[in-house]
Amino acid sequence: MSNLNNPTNNNKTGFQVAIAVLFVFLLVAIGGIYHFSNESNTHAHKTVQLKSALSELNDERLGLEAEVSQLTTNYDLEIEKNTALEVKIVDAEEKIKGLKGRISKIKRALSKTKISNEEMQQRIAELNTSKEELFAEIATLQTNNKDLTVAKESLDVELAVVNDENTQLTAQVEDLNAQNTKIQARLFTLAPAGFQATRFQIQIADKKEKLTTKAKQARAIKVDFDLANIPTALQKEHEIYLVVTDGEGIPVKKIASTPMDVPTANGALKVEVAGVETITLNANQKISMAFQPTDKMDAGLYNVALWSNVGYLGSAAFSLR
Repeated sequence: MSNLNNPTNNNKTGFQVAIAVLFVFLLVAIGGIYHFSNESNTHAHKTVQLKSALSELNDERLGLEAEVSQLTTNYDLEIEKNTALEVKIVDAEEKIKGLKGRISKIKRALSKTKISNEEMQQRIAELNTSKEELFAEIATLQTNNKDLTVAKESLDVELAVVNDENTQLTAQVEDLNAQNTKIQARLFTLAPAGFQATRFQIQIADKKEKLTTKAKQARAIKVDFDLANIPTALQKEHEIYLVVTDGEGIPVKKIASTPMDVPTANGALKVEVAGVETITLNANQKISMAFQPTDKMDAGLYNVALWSNVGYLGSAAFSLR
């Protein structure tokens, strides 16, 4: 009763209670602050851990994406390879089918053509004989080839000599033609027939009637020429005389001839005629005359001259080797 009635004690007690309450609040506040600080630190730590984990996961994701891309590329390549292999397999199967078919045909053929061991040995012996014969023939051909090579070399040498002779004869023919031109100009003046022989072609044939230029092979000599632009007054029957001389103008003894007179401005000229043709002349005509040697001709230059009963017609040269 005394305490309740004492105002001082009551105030003191209330103050103590207030301090106690404040202290409790202070403890609670400190605890809350401490707890909040710990929670904050924990949350920050967890945030760092999460960020690190997210970074690792992102790296892992990028790595997985790269692997998936590579696998996709590899898959596409494998698909292409597989397709190519399928084509090859199909081709191989077709080839195998073809080979099987060929094998079957061969087996069928073998079954139809089976021969005994004796027959096989006989065929082998025949083949060996044929082989030996072929070897012998090849050896003969090789020997012949060597002989032909030697003959070719000899012919090459002979050809070179002939070419030289031909060159010399050509030069001589040109000289003779030049001389003939001068002689013809003089003869046309001394013994003009009123027309001329042109376009001479001289062909020498052997005994088989093949053309040749070799003196010893000459068996027939044909002279072709044209008589053109014959004046009307002279278009009648004429005698054409063929005269053959060597390069010096001397009659050839190995050609049968008959001495005859031909007209000139200074009177008759005696010539050795190897052939005579009696022809009725038109305005234009082609004429052929020929003669045969009585013996083998000598190599050298020759001259063919044509005369008529009215005068000189023309001449041409040829050579024999």
